Amino acid sequence: MDIRVFRGLNAEWALVCAEPSAGARVRGWLEEAGVLTPGEGPSELEELLGWLGVRDRQVGREHSDRWMGALLAVAAGEGAGARLAARVVVQAMVDGAVRTTLSLLRPGRDFDEVGQVVVAALYGVVRAYPLHRTRKVAANLRMETLHRASRELRADDPQALGWDAELAGLASGEDIEEAACRAGVVEQAVAGGLMEGAREWEPARAELAELLLWGVQTGLLSAARARQIADEVRAESREQAGVSAAARRKRRSRTVARLRPVARQWVRAA
Repeated sequence: MDIRVFRGLNAEWALVCAEPSAGARVRGWLEEAGVLTPGEGPSELEELLGWLGVRDRQVGREHSDRWMGALLAVAAGEGAGARLAARVVVQAMVDGAVRTTLSLLRPGRDFDEVGQVVVAALYGVVRAYPLHRTRKVAANLRMETLHRASRELRADDPQALGWDAELAGLASGEDIEEAACRAGVVEQAVAGGLMEGAREWEPARAELAELLLWGVQTGLLSAARARQIADEVRAESREQAGVSAAARRKRRSRTVARLRPVARQWVRAA
């Protein structure tokens, strides 16, 4: 699988971070918006984005809504400052863009080509984000990126992932985005024999299918090995009542050992 688009993004990000004033400018915008107090947070851009991510996990979604909203307000403008603010938000959304790309893959589609569509859609969404939508900012960005990329791909391929009216009844934008991506992954997994049907699309099972699909597409796992792992996981869940704890641990250890190198590469690619 060709993942040049995301490698290129990360290489470009390193150059952005190397600019001496970049971190100070971004931190200054966040201070002006009241997200940070003067001098709070690292002054280097790469460290600052990582620090914001840690704070997001500690404080919750409201924190990410505030700092993303502040940068999106700058990104809505013109000039180098707007481009820098947009680039920071895009980098913060790279993991989600990788997952969206994977969910939109279909037989015959190249990962890098789909990734380029997703990244272009993400940039467009960031620059045109409606600033009055101040809650669930990251989820809104992911969802609109999915919609834009899906529409563009569907123009060339009617099999692209489209809007599912049933998803509209879910509780939140985050639920909708996750479910839409999960639906695309499940469709591929069922076609590839990794899942038996849509009833298996609970989040944990869908995440395993996503990892297995990525492993096959990168050549880290053969299709036969991926199906074997999926079969073992299914068998374990069905037979738990009749299998000893020692046997379950042995089977689980074998599965984890097979998946560990795949997961390591997946994290690096993201």
